[in-house]
Amino acid sequence: MLKKEKVILHIGLHKTGTTSIQQFLAENRNQLGDLDYVCYTQEGYFREDGNAYFLLKQKNWYSSKRSYQLDIPLLLTNIRKSQKKRVMISSEALSWCVNLADIEELKAQLLEVAHEVLVLAYVREPVSFAISIYTEGLKYPNSLSVLTDYNHPCLSSAHLRKQFLFEHYTFGNILPWKDVFLNDFTVKSLEKEKLLAGNLLVEILKILELGNCEELHKKALNYRRENEGFNLLQVHYLTSLYRFLNKFKDSHRLKSLAYELIKRKLHWLESDKKFNVENDVAIKYFTEIRDGLLMSKAHLGESVDTEFKYKKRSVDSLSFLDYVKILIVAITHSFFFGVYILTRIFKSIIG
Repeated sequence: MLKKEKVILHIGLHKTGTTSIQQFLAENRNQLGDLDYVCYTQEGYFREDGNAYFLLKQKNWYSSKRSYQLDIPLLLTNIRKSQKKRVMISSEALSWCVNLADIEELKAQLLEVAHEVLVLAYVREPVSFAISIYTEGLKYPNSLSVLTDYNHPCLSSAHLRKQFLFEHYTFGNILPWKDVFLNDFTVKSLEKEKLLAGNLLVEILKILELGNCEELHKKALNYRRENEGFNLLQVHYLTSLYRFLNKFKDSHRLKSLAYELIKRKLHWLESDKKFNVENDVAIKYFTEIRDGLLMSKAHLGESVDTEFKYKKRSVDSLSFLDYVKILIVAITHSFFFGVYILTRIFKSIIG
């Protein structure tokens, strides 16, 4: 196989527009010229969402001994499968790999199949990043939720006592990538004023040397994804539920099951109230992580914010009627969950 001219590896981070990038490129992969966007699983089929999360093998996910290993052979298979000169792979899961030896091995293997390698990562304002991770983790009790402890409030300093979490919240988890790839590692900011034309996808097309394609440029400007974020009532309800389930063994399995059962009914808690954090709490949190941010900025450059920018003059709060609404939904879901358990027991008896 002839060497590729270039391999672009997009490693996230979480909550920095990765899904938009992946879905946009996957949907338009036939219009990317000499660039191929690849996302082939072990079974050989292309994932339509464009997220190559399967390239990361997880071990001891829910213990303090958790580890992550890159599936380098499968990544190389994706590259070799392409007939084009340039190849791109994307998954925020790759940023979980912090093992220097694995990343060094990856670089060596990539340079065997490509003349040039670019590793790309996006970061964002640290406080809003942490809040977004907190709410997003509610959707994924078996994955992203390991970055949060729902026994504590959002932006609680209790999170920061764990080095694993501190590094992710201060972008320290991508420092090993910078140490290995050096000038071939690029960090960009998600802040709108720093994006090319204020648009993430327009900037991505420029990085991929596709900025002159008028059709893709127009699609990028018009691309919209439905906002799937949770409102204040939904966050409060799910957080309370997860705190209760944390009391049981294998709580992550229970949380995953509970979310699957209730996620289609969360519209019962529709509200215009948004989940945010008071300024004084945000300032305290930012003060605690600032040294870590300064260290990351020294390695990663100006894309890392080390000045406090999160400002919320007012924060929505729950009313008495909101609590009543949440209680009614909780009782209803408890009933359905009970029916589900009894049905499973009955089937196991007669089965």
